[in-house]
Amino acid sequence: MKVLVTGASKGIGEGIATFLGRNGHQLGLLARSEDLLKQVQERVRNEGGEAEIQTCDLRDPDNVQKSIESLIARMSGVDALINNAGLVIRKDAFEISLEEWRAMMETNVHGLFYATRTVLPYMKEQGSGHIINVSSISGHTPLAGGSGYAASKYAVTGFSESLFLEVRNHGIKVTTLFPGSVDSKSHRHDPTEDTEWKVRPEEVGEACHHILTTRQFNLISKLEIRPLRKPS
Repeated sequence: MKVLVTGASKGIGEGIATFLGRNGHQLGLLARSEDLLKQVQERVRNEGGEAEIQTCDLRDPDNVQKSIESLIARMSGVDALINNAGLVIRKDAFEISLEEWRAMMETNVHGLFYATRTVLPYMKEQGSGHIINVSSISGHTPLAGGSGYAASKYAVTGFSESLFLEVRNHGIKVTTLFPGSVDSKSHRHDPTEDTEWKVRPEEVGEACHHILTTRQFNLISKLEIRPLRKPS
């Protein structure tokens, strides 16, 4: 399966790319950092997978369209898009700045929409496709101290569930993925924190693999993945 992954240079995106590449998917990886993308690409290839990379600023709709179209051309098609890229700013409504609010909305909501609208015509024409939108548990449960982040992820959830109703008759699947606490180094507040109890990024990749490999006429529309328990 030919799969595009946004935010693929680190954290959950790197875990998704690593697991999918190891399990036979042909990957197109997008992120802002070319150096980090090359590292992920090398890791995927060293484990026997296939990966093309493309730098992309998800906040720029023209850049998103050109970047994704370039990858689709190099991969000779697209079967799935995983909208993973996201910005986490844990501040309450008293503390968050206008710039931080805009940055989260532009990445978490606008970028996801720009990427989705670019792949939809390809999927509609071929009568098949799968879009996985990575929301968060904060996309359905209030988050004190992170109202802006929760707002962006509630938007992802609402868009995803409505999009499914718009595209299902074209053979296009939409899944909303709700990760809980994930051991993403880029989001750690304390580098000495014990993270063994958290979900590993590659386990999110495993979930994506299972979502993508359902048979043609059924769908996992929502999936929540979280740690069993926090340390005592």
